[in-house]
Amino acid sequence: MQNNQSYLAEIRDTVKNNYRHFFALDDMPTQPTQLPQMPEFQIQLFISRALKNHFPINIQFNDHSPEMSGNLSKLTNERFLLTDSNQHITRILNILEIKAIKRA
Repeated sequence: MQNNQSYLAEIRDTVKNNYRHFFALDDMPTQPTQLPQMPEFQIQLFISRALKNHFPINIQFNDHSPEMSGNLSKLTNERFLLTDSNQHITRILNILEIKAIKRA
């Protein structure tokens, strides 16, 4: 009976390890990588390109709120609307709130 239980425990551990290895669960990052603060001229350049070419972007904020991705539209010279098409979340943001911006 003891051999049977240890054999089943060994099989269970092997299956669990193979499952974690196959789906790379151990290698998944828990949080997105924090990018360094971008200079304001670079943020403005990325924003103008995103507005002109209509491509989706990822934005990290200075207030450590969660990173958002979506499409950007211009409200005023310094205020923009970020709309996430998947979750239907919108955020009005100022250039000074942006820590880093990159293409999604």
